[in-house]
Amino acid sequence: MQNDEKKIIRRKLLKYIIPSVTAMWVYTIYTMVDGMFVSNGVGPNALAAVNLCMPFINVAFGVGILFAVGTSTRASVYRGRGDMETANRIFTMSTLTVFAIAILITLTAYFNIDFFARLLGATDETYRYMVDYLSVLILFLPCYITAYNLEVLIKADGFPQKAILTASIAALLNILLDYLFVFMIPWGVKGAALATGTAQISTFIVYVVHFNSSKSNFKFVSVKWKFKEIVRTVKLGIADCINEFSVAIITFLFNNVLLVVSGENGVVIYTIISYITQLTLNTMMGVNQGMQPLVSYYYGKSLKSHNAYILSVALKFSVAIGFVSFAICVGLPNLIIGAFVGSSHDTELIADGINALRMYAYCFLPLGIVMPVNGYFTALEEPVMALTVSLCRGCIFVAISLVIMSLIFGTTGVWLSMGVSEFAALTLVIILYKVKIKNNREVKQ
Repeated sequence: MQNDEKKIIRRKLLKYIIPSVTAMWVYTIYTMVDGMFVSNGVGPNALAAVNLCMPFINVAFGVGILFAVGTSTRASVYRGRGDMETANRIFTMSTLTVFAIAILITLTAYFNIDFFARLLGATDETYRYMVDYLSVLILFLPCYITAYNLEVLIKADGFPQKAILTASIAALLNILLDYLFVFMIPWGVKGAALATGTAQISTFIVYVVHFNSSKSNFKFVSVKWKFKEIVRTVKLGIADCINEFSVAIITFLFNNVLLVVSGENGVVIYTIISYITQLTLNTMMGVNQGMQPLVSYYYGKSLKSHNAYILSVALKFSVAIGFVSFAICVGLPNLIIGAFVGSSHDTELIADGINALRMYAYCFLPLGIVMPVNGYFTALEEPVMALTVSLCRGCIFVAISLVIMSLIFGTTGVWLSMGVSEFAALTLVIILYKVKIKNNREVKQ
C-alpha cells in the first residue's frame, strides 16, 4: 500500500471510529449517570439494586447488537459490491425482526418482574428498588433495543456525525431528567429509569425519521420474511452479542460471589468498577464498530492489504485505551470511587473500593488486543473464530478464574480474577490469529 492510500484509510477510519466511540460513551453514560444520581439521591443499597438489574439490561442490549453487527457487516459487503437491492432487504428484515423480538422481551419481562428480580439476586434490602427500576425501564425496551440497532446502521449508512449528535443530545436529556426525576420531584430509582427510557425514545424517533428520508442510502422495502436470511445475519453478530452477554454473565457471577464473600458492600464496589469497565469495553467496541464496516467493505472488494492496515490502526487505538484506563484506575481511584459514594461516611467502603479498583484494573491491559482482533474476525465473516473467543472470554475463562481465585484468595481473588481471565483470552486470540494468517497463506499457494 502507498502512503497516500494509508492516509485516506486513516481518515475514513477516524470518520467511523470517532462517532462510534462517542455513541458508546453516551450509552455508557446513561447507566453511569443513573448510578451517580441514585447513589447520591437514594443511597448505596439503591445503587447495588441498579447493578443487580444490569445483567437483564445487558442481555436486552445484546439483542440489539446481535442484529446490528450482522446487518451492518452484510449490508456493507453488498453495498461494496453495488447490490443495494439485497442490502436494503437485509436492512429491512433485520430491523423489523429486532423490533418484534424486543416487544416479546418486554411483555415476558413485565409480567414476570418478581421472578427476574429474584433470579438476578435481589436481597431484602434491594428487592423493592429492583422492582421499581425494572418495572419502568422494561416499558422502554422496544425503543431501547431498536434504537441501538439503528444507531450502528446509521453509521454504516454513511452518517456517523448524525449518530454523534443524536446520542449527545439524548445524553444531555438523560442527565437533565435524572436531576429532575431523582432529586427535584423525587421519584427515586423509578425516576432514573424514566429518564433513561425517555432519552432512548428520542434517539429511536430520530433514527426512524432518518431511514425514511431521501438522504438515507438504506431504504425500508417490502420483504418476505426468511428464516435463513435472519440466521445468516445473526451468525455474524453473535460474537459481538456474546461480548455484551458476557458483561451480563460476569456481572451476575461477580454479584453473587461478592454477596457471599463480602456482602452488599462488595456489590456496591463492583457496581462502581463495572461502570468503569463498561466505559472501557464500550470504547473498544466503538473502535470495533468503526472498523467493521470498512473491513467488510474492502473484504467485498478483495483488498486484503487494506484490511490488514485497518486492523493495525484499530489495535493502536484500543491498546492506548486499555493503558489509559489502567493508569487512571491505578493512579486516581479515589476520584472514581468518590464520584459515586462521596456523600457516604463509610470510610471502610471507600478504602475497600480504592483497593479493589487498583487490583481489577489489570484486566484492561490485554483487552486492547483481544477486542479489535475479535471484531476483525467478525468483519471478515469468520464467525467460528469470533464466537470461540467471545465464549471463552465472556463465559468459560471468567467463570473458572473467578471460582478458583475466590476460593484461594477470597475477596482479593475476586478482584484479580478478571485480569487472569483476560490474559487467558489474549493467549487464545494470538493463537487463532496465527491460524488465520496460516490459512490465508495456504489459500494463496
